[in-house]
Parts: sequence; structure tokens; C-alpha cells
Amino acid sequence: MDLSRFGPKVVLFSQTTGVGLYGVIRRAQLAAGKSPRELFHTVRRKLHRRFRPHEIMPFAQAIHLEVTNACNLKCVMCPRLNMDRPVGFMSRELFAKVVDELTKQRGWIESVALMGLGEPFLHQELFELARIARDAGLPGLYTSTNATLLNDERVDRLLTEDVFDLLICSVDGVTKTTYEAVRPGQSYEIVEANVERLLAAKRARGAKRPVVELQILLMRQTESEVEAFCERWAPRLGPTDRILVKEADTFGGQTPDVRIAAQQRREPAVRFACRQLWKDLSVGWDGQVTVCCKDVLYKLAVGNVAEQTLAEMWAGERWRRLRQMHLAGQWDRLDPCRDCREWWI
Repeated sequence: MDLSRFGPKVVLFSQTTGVGLYGVIRRAQLAAGKSPRELFHTVRRKLHRRFRPHEIMPFAQAIHLEVTNACNLKCVMCPRLNMDRPVGFMSRELFAKVVDELTKQRGWIESVALMGLGEPFLHQELFELARIARDAGLPGLYTSTNATLLNDERVDRLLTEDVFDLLICSVDGVTKTTYEAVRPGQSYEIVEANVERLLAAKRARGAKRPVVELQILLMRQTESEVEAFCERWAPRLGPTDRILVKEADTFGGQTPDVRIAAQQRREPAVRFACRQLWKDLSVGWDGQVTVCCKDVLYKLAVGNVAEQTLAEMWAGERWRRLRQMHLAGQWDRLDPCRDCREWWI
């Protein structure tokens, strides 16, 4: 599979080499429009992670805020199929409380994702929540969608309210047969029309934001359609948009392994401490906090924002003990770490 003929419009997110060209593009976008002070913090974070990866920073760098864990699809590669957590929606009050805490740590944060184990556009106040985060000046604000709900009204709000830097649209397949086998619950024709609507409206308005990232997971079911997917969508992208061919993962071994054989062979021979514990912070719709974005079932929850601040949890004993267990090679005592296939990203 040779995607080079598509140029920078198509990038491959590789678990093996980090992020390659994708990382360069993302870093350039994150740096755009930053003040000298913000750029200083960015460089400091990068140097810290490069040379002192297991020395705790003052705060997390990648934040996930699960506005809801409700979803309208039953995708075959999604750990939501095994979810035993209650389904709910983050309240505006809780969201504002979390954002208020995050603003105090803004210099250490690289990105804030309004997404978790659900479809964000099912939240009736998604745009209002995003506006709270935008007005607070949180950096790298983005969300992800299965594109099933991108009707005229939502597309218009996405382009006029200017609350998201990036919108990831997950469309796994370029044929009806493949898409509906991978993502049961919606017709391919509806999703295709919704993506067309978004891209056409963005081009017509000359809008720069949000950057639209069409994502196809590279897995056994979609491998044969990746090039056709790029041929279908690359000509319709705006100047800043792109296609992301993302290697499938297992969410910490919590879903069936649908990776292609080449992906499975690239795991390092010797395991080391997962740096997500020094980088990530995820807040569930109900205020629970966990240490890794792959822990979507919150098995490693370290507390709740109703009882502790995020800063207290980040530097707290529970989180410190989890980091120490990884440094001591005791990840096999932790669920889902023991079965994780993404510990080296």
C-alpha cells in the first residue's frame, strides 16, 4: 500500500514510529497563533518528554473530557460493547468546574478533547460546552464524531461558531458492505452524504476551522479499501484538511485484536513503563478521573472531581503508585495494563 502519491493530504498515524508526518502537521497546527510565552511552554514540554519521559511534569498534557458515553452505533472494534458503566451526559456545571481547573494549568496542556466512549454530538449542549472551553482559552480543542449526526444545522454551527480547532470524522470504509459491517447501526449513504455536506460547506465559506480530519482505521476489514478511500475523499478536502489512516488499536487489550499482521509484529521486544501515565488525564461524564485515554472503562480511576481537584489527583498517592508499578515492571498486576497492546505509543 503506497499512499505517497496523495502527498501531505494523507498521513499515516503509526504506533511504531510515533506519529511521523502526522506529528509534524499536528505540532505545526498546535503552534499556530501561539504567543511567545505559549511557544516557550510548548518547547519546554517537548524537551521534558524527550529527555525525562518518566519524570512527572506539573500537570497532564493531553486532556480528554467525556461529554457523554452514549452512542448510536455498535462498532465492532469499540470497547463500549463491554461497558458496564452507567450511560450519561456531563452537566454544564461539572464541565465548567473542570474547565476552571484546567485554566489554572493551561501552560502545561497541549490539547483538550471533548470526547470519550460515546458520540459527542448526542450531547444536546455540545456547542455550549465547547464555547466554555474556547472562551477559557484552552489549547488544541477538538472532538471526534462518527458523522451520523452532521445535519445542516450542526454543520452550520461548526463553521460559524468557531469553537473547535479540529474535527475528526471516523468513516471506516469506502463501500456500503465494509462500512456497515464495521459500524453497524447506520447506512453508509447517510454518513457519506453528511461528510460531503460538511466538506462542501467548508469550501463554499472558505472556512479555515475546524480542520477536518477524515479517519479510516487500518485493520483487517478495511485494509483493501484504504487507497480507494483516499482516492474518494482527497480531492474534496480543503487546504488544511487531511485524511488520517490510523492503525487500529485494542484500547488496552479490551477489544478483539483487528490489527493487520504487520502491525502486530512491530511491538518492541522489551516492555517499558507506559508514558501515558505521565501525559494523559481523562475525565468521565460523571466526574471520574483516569490515568490513560485507553482506559475508557475507568478501571484505573484515581478519584472524582466532585471530591478532589485534578491537580491533587495528578500528584496524588494513587496515581504515584500506578507510575511506580510501571517503573518496577509490575504492569501485569493492573487491568487493563496487563493486556495492553498500546503501551509503547
